[in-house]
Amino acid sequence: MRAESMPFSGGFRVASPYGLRTDPITGEENVWHGGIDLVSRAAEGGEGGAEVLAVFPGVVLRSRIVTDPADRTSEWGNYVSVLCDDGLTYYYCHLAGRLVSAGELVDASRPIGIEGSTGRSTGIHLHLEIRRPDGETLDPAGILGIENRAGFVFPPAPASDQAEPWRAEASGWSEEAVDWAVRVGILKGRGNGNYALKDPITREEMCVMMHRLLGVVS
Repeated sequence: MRAESMPFSGGFRVASPYGLRTDPITGEENVWHGGIDLVSRAAEGGEGGAEVLAVFPGVVLRSRIVTDPADRTSEWGNYVSVLCDDGLTYYYCHLAGRLVSAGELVDASRPIGIEGSTGRSTGIHLHLEIRRPDGETLDPAGILGIENRAGFVFPPAPASDQAEPWRAEASGWSEEAVDWAVRVGILKGRGNGNYALKDPITREEMCVMMHRLLGVVS
């Protein structure tokens, strides 16, 4: 079954896919991630969390926050769970705010919360988790019809565009600056925003560079 609505109206990026991953807080490897983490276009652009939309119609089972660390769901922070007609329960987690109450009927694309960073979280995003009645989790990417891959952007950008199509095009002076940085060996990359530092730089070296630049322009 394919989702009737995407969880964000303005597009999003997959921050952490479903399955085994490196824990973003502890650094432990091969930790099971039972859902998919999505960052909205609004949060990516620094505008704050976007409205989270129900991907299927259903009835709200829970709309709450659990603070008892002994309860595993305390990791979810503010969350809303919706039981859908297909028997699956959809969990929308780490919300900054909840817009529905338990017992409410919601349609697909109904705003049910605000994307946030409550609970065990390192930044604004939505953790979407889908469970069968027996508690088994399902890959949300398959139901959303997207790739289960970190960095995947929806809607996908044309091959000729930048990986994040909502970014403004580079201005002339910034292109000149990047070209100069590539020529002198500070940056390396293929273009289209895919650049990286040629060599690692420490925080102290960054401070020295900024200090020297301020001395030049002051």
